[in-house]
Amino acid sequence: MSTLKVGENSQERNKIPINCTKILQYRFFFLFLQIRKSSTMPEYKHVPFRYQILNRCFRNPYREYTIDDLVNECNKALRNVGKTEVSKRTIQNDINILEADYGIQLNEKLKRGRQRLYRYVDTNYTLPIVRINDEERHKLQDAIRILNHFEGEPLYDWAKTLLMQIEGGLFDEDSSQVVSFQTNIDLKGLNHFSKLLQAIITKRVLKLKYTPYGKDQLSATIYPYYLKEYNNRWFLIAQAKGYDSYANYALDRIDEFKEVALPYKEPEVDFSEYFDDVVGVSVPEGEPEDIIIKVDKKRFNYISTKPIHLTQRIMEETDDYVVISINVKVNRELEALLLSFGSDVKILSPDTFRKRIAEKIQAMNQKYMNCEENLHN
Repeated sequence: MSTLKVGENSQERNKIPINCTKILQYRFFFLFLQIRKSSTMPEYKHVPFRYQILNRCFRNPYREYTIDDLVNECNKALRNVGKTEVSKRTIQNDINILEADYGIQLNEKLKRGRQRLYRYVDTNYTLPIVRINDEERHKLQDAIRILNHFEGEPLYDWAKTLLMQIEGGLFDEDSSQVVSFQTNIDLKGLNHFSKLLQAIITKRVLKLKYTPYGKDQLSATIYPYYLKEYNNRWFLIAQAKGYDSYANYALDRIDEFKEVALPYKEPEVDFSEYFDDVVGVSVPEGEPEDIIIKVDKKRFNYISTKPIHLTQRIMEETDDYVVISINVKVNRELEALLLSFGSDVKILSPDTFRKRIAEKIQAMNQKYMNCEENLHN
């Protein structure tokens, strides 16, 4: 599979920059999921890791390291990944091996009194085991900060340690967090994510047990195709065996699943475009239609910077309101989004959708009216 697009569609690509950053965040995380060979964390090799720490110190043109400083740097990095600290003699042996076997050239004249200081003669030099330049290193540092968002998820520790192996000690446990994303750390079902992704990549058929909201548990044999996030929840898009339509399964509603030995059925749609005509993850049958919405001018200042849908267009604009149109299929997510704007928006057409929203508003109003009557009584 040449590319893996998870939670991305053309609508998301046209949103404001923070959503592009979020997509980058997921792509970075999924890169590690794709190259992951098993759920077991790879065996940690102390020696190459220490070499990478020393290489980083030797390349630093702004600091002069004593042998004690080098020991402290290596042990700090080892502690960060829960590994045993090493002695000064071990670090001295590492330096001797690097000089003899790797041919590194340290500045012999660099001293502080009688104490030797350690730095490459050419600080642009890097060990062959570390094959990234400074620009790539900076990008990797940015990616690590974004990866912080996944702390607590199953593969976070594995990915973090892999990065530390790539560029030893680059990740500092004491670094303050400077990037934050909306997330629900208590959301159930995230433990399914890795195995579901692997099933999609390797084209495996699954039998899952799923409990829809307010209904009894059901079993289904499915062909898994796609993972998508919406409104801070993850959904598996799949086709149940014997059905022509596609369904979405919220990961927090999946109770369990297992692989079954059946031929895999390829999807008949391009999922990079599948969600273009909707808001959210529900894709009803039929063609998209023009939804005409009247928006109070003050609220439009928000909606203009965060469009309801990529097809959003201005039809009329006054000092008090703006009339916009979107071309979508009506689904539950669209209803919920428009209702969230409260009295700042009004559906003008189509009439069927306008009545549908009005009925929901009336039902909500009736609940509050009943509540007030009970309090009065």
